[in-house]
Amino acid sequence: MTESSFYKRLLQLDNSWDIKDVVVNMKDCKVTVNLIYLLEYGECPFTKERCKIYDLAPERTWRHLDTMQYQTWLTARIPRVINSEGKVSTIEVPWADFSERYTHLFCSAVIQLLQFTRNQTKTAEFFKTSFDVINRLMQKAVERGLKRRDSELPIDSIGIDEKSFKKGHEYCTIITDSTNKRILEVVPGRTKEAAKKAIDTSLTTVQKEQLKVVTGDMWEAYQNTVKECLPKATYVLDRFHLLKYLHQAIDQTRRKEVKENPILKNARFVFLKKTENLTQKQHIQFQLISKENYMVSHVWRAKEDFRAIFNQPDFAHAATMLQNWFNSIRDFTIKPLIAVKEMFERHRKAVTNSLCHSDSNAYAERMNGSIQELKTIAKGFRNVENFRTAILFHYGKLSLFPLNTQ
Repeated sequence: MTESSFYKRLLQLDNSWDIKDVVVNMKDCKVTVNLIYLLEYGECPFTKERCKIYDLAPERTWRHLDTMQYQTWLTARIPRVINSEGKVSTIEVPWADFSERYTHLFCSAVIQLLQFTRNQTKTAEFFKTSFDVINRLMQKAVERGLKRRDSELPIDSIGIDEKSFKKGHEYCTIITDSTNKRILEVVPGRTKEAAKKAIDTSLTTVQKEQLKVVTGDMWEAYQNTVKECLPKATYVLDRFHLLKYLHQAIDQTRRKEVKENPILKNARFVFLKKTENLTQKQHIQFQLISKENYMVSHVWRAKEDFRAIFNQPDFAHAATMLQNWFNSIRDFTIKPLIAVKEMFERHRKAVTNSLCHSDSNAYAERMNGSIQELKTIAKGFRNVENFRTAILFHYGKLSLFPLNTQ
């Protein structure tokens, strides 16, 4: 088997292409495979009609998978055809996308390594190319995946959350598909406009109509956007966030009281952990504190009473139980607890929804941790677009590979 026939078989070329010659550069560890088009006609990429060859475009080069330790490059002058409308266009080649300078197989190898390492810099070093090349191939893969995404896939529940992009107050709005466990969209900012753009670009009209629940936090921009763009969906405050505010009230109260009551020192987790998860030492400390009339004990009981009213059968029962909880703490003068009570009253409907819906933003919160890991591995991102690309590449469940290779 000659070099030419060997590479022709590896490239799986049809009868329209052949190997002109193979040049091996031992000094630079480089193999160049020169291809030639054999037919007198070709297919117009736009009209798909069979046309005569008009001329040959200037020579073009594509990076291919390495042959052992040798970098492999393909070169060819691609034929141009003239169609029935008199327009001249370059035909498509079977080994790469139009105007792309990297073959399908090379792109697939880059995608696979990125999925394993999640590190663009290390991937660039492995393929002996630049970071910008890897980043562009990654962006192309995401664009390809978004175009292929099934717009008819039913979605019952989504989550809307924010994630910091850089230090300070630079945020992105992230839409997660709680039904199919994937991230749908990432948009810079956490304004009403950002939330609207994220919803409009990630959901079709049919999916918006089918959507039943949106989970999120108390950020009013998100609540107002959901009310305007998804009027049929129920906005449910995430239980984790509701309990988080009560946990903060507990700790703030304890910090204030510890100055006068040393027994509360080092007792932070005694009140923040579930009773069944306390260590023996913490359980003894909890028993001693709970017997006294400390303000932190009252706040802890209020938190436990609130936790107990989750999973109500319907909105009416939930509204009644929430009002009863408000009444039970009405006479307290503990400022952190009053602040939480007033916050819950301002968002009474959304809080009530959380008491009778089991949906949560748990998947979105889990994705926040995964996104933070991406940021750590990448040591930050140059811009929001790169940040968005990385998130959708790894957690969008997109079809990233060229069709020819999968």
